[in-house]
Parts: sequence; structure tokens; C-alpha cells
Amino acid sequence: MSGFALDATALSRERRVVFRGPEGRMEGMWRPPRAGVEPRGAAVIAHPHPAFGGTMHNKVVFHTARVLNHDLDVATLRFNFRGVGSSAGVYDEGRGEREDLLAAWSEARARVPGGPLLAAGFSFGAAITLLTAARDLSPEVRPAALAVLGLPFGMFPPPSPFPHPTPLAAVHGERDRFTAPDAVRGYLESWPGPHAFHVEPRADHFFEGCLPAATGFLSGSLGGWLFGGDAVNRG
Repeated sequence: MSGFALDATALSRERRVVFRGPEGRMEGMWRPPRAGVEPRGAAVIAHPHPAFGGTMHNKVVFHTARVLNHDLDVATLRFNFRGVGSSAGVYDEGRGEREDLLAAWSEARARVPGGPLLAAGFSFGAAITLLTAARDLSPEVRPAALAVLGLPFGMFPPPSPFPHPTPLAAVHGERDRFTAPDAVRGYLESWPGPHAFHVEPRADHFFEGCLPAATGFLSGSLGGWLFGGDAVNRG
């Protein structure tokens, strides 16, 4: 589990950024590693469904970004999809949002050219992350690893089979009312690369009271794969 504790110093490093997306301006929050530490890579975290109040300020997205930043010494970018906050455009039922996510990956890579690019997402953001990562992307923006929480298979079926051997860490709540944990486990049985899956006991879709354990599992899995350890395959 992550040893991360939120404090005023950690918050002060994050700053609002604006970058160009397919519909115009996109807004995000960018956070470098702690003072004096060069980023070992970058992570982009995508938020839940815009039509149901999802924004980059969602607490699962917020906490995931903080833990990856703290535990892995990567810079993080959380951002608003089109039509959310001050990001231009309107909700596009998951189609245009894939282009938004590509723009965010490109922005993170431009800011941190070296090291791995990590792609993470929660709920709708997790689904869009998988769907976008399944595309035939250039090496510059192809994620080195994926991290997803609360995959919503009923609303957005995942790409099957997934075409690339990209490492994947997934966390799901035992009491998730949108997708049964066994459905995610079954999907991952055919995952073509290293994968780690954890079902958080008693957790609902929003990981109420369980976020430290859930995000700590993600950072531990990703850190092992990318920064000095063997891949873990957990079911």
C-alpha cells in the first residue's frame, strides 16, 4: 500500500494548464514530482462519465494522480474531457473523447519526453483508456503501461482481443454495481501481456473508504514492471 499522505506542500506543486485538443482548448492539472527530483516518466489520468458529473476533480482521479506521482516519481496530468469545465466541445458518447485522451497523452509526452508514459482512468475514463490504447499508435504516444479502476463493461465493452502486450493493472470493487468482478477477471484471462488484478473487499464502484489500498495496488504493480522489478500476475 502507498505510504502517501496528502499535505499542503504536495498540493502546492500542482498547477492548472491549458493545452490544445481536437475541439480547441483543454484544461488540466499538472503536477511534477517533489522538489529536486526529475520525473521518471508521466502519467495521464482520465475521469468518469461527463454526463453523470465526472470531472478531473473526481476524488478517485485526484487520489490516483497523487499516489502515482508520490510513489513512482512521475509527473501527472489529469484533465477535463470535451464539454467539461472549460474544455471546449460537447460530450461525444465516447468517440471524440478518445481523441481528447490522445491529445492529453501527447501533452504529457511533450512535457516529459523521457521515461514511460502511463495511462490510467476510472470508470468511463478507464473504458476510454482501454479503447484508445488498443489503437495503432505511434511509439511516442503509445502507453508503456495501463492502470484502470472500475471498468464499466455494460456501458462500454472493452476491446477484445486487446491487440498489444501492454502491461495492465486493474482494480475493481467487490460490490461494484455496474460490472461484476468476475467479468473483469474473465476478460483479463486473455490479456496478451503482463497483468495484475485486485478485487477490493467490500468496495463499491467509487471505492468509498478503500482508495489507499486500491491506488497503492496500482502503483506497486506499475512500479514493479517499469522501474526495477518483475511483472506480477495476480488473479
